[in-house]
Amino acid sequence: MPYAAFLHSHVSSWAITLLLFIISFALLKAGKQKGQKITHMILRLFYILTVVTGAGLLFQWKFDPMALLKAVLAIWVISAMELILVRTAKGQAKASYWIQLAVSLVLVFILGYGVLG
Repeated sequence: MPYAAFLHSHVSSWAITLLLFIISFALLKAGKQKGQKITHMILRLFYILTVVTGAGLLFQWKFDPMALLKAVLAIWVISAMELILVRTAKGQAKASYWIQLAVSLVLVFILGYGVLG
């Protein structure tokens, strides 16, 4: 039973994290600084929630090598999202950040749903 709770919490927190990232980026591009800062801070809270639920799953999978790889890739996804938002706010955005996000996100989905799912 605890496995299902961690799994559903983890999947839900990932979905909300991705949604908040899109909203925060859209607000940033629209010039809505106050709203963007609020959503960015909520997004950072969901980063923590996602990592904590992922760590719970990692313990339950007894640190399986594929689960560890997914954890590293998930940290890469979170880092890429944060990098995009911060660098875009500073006017230093690059296409390579979006490529990193796309590649890491695809790999996380493949491992999360294909291999570990």
